[in-house]
Amino acid sequence: MKNLTVELTLQNLKTIKLWKFLLPKDRELTRADHETMTKINALAIAAREQVELQRRLERIRYRE
Repeated sequence: MKNLTVELTLQNLKTIKLWKFLLPKDRELTRADHETMTKINALAIAAREQVELQRRLERIRYRE
């Protein structure tokens, strides 16, 4: 079986995070909910860092 990946954009991650905040407020978050939010936050940070790295590389290439 081939290794399958799913690409999520920073906007996708922000939307997923927004959905969490739109859940009913009377529902208590489970450990799994907290772990999922932590992972989404980590993915968002990684996506932002990737965008910033790409911009820096493009500026370096432009100068050359």
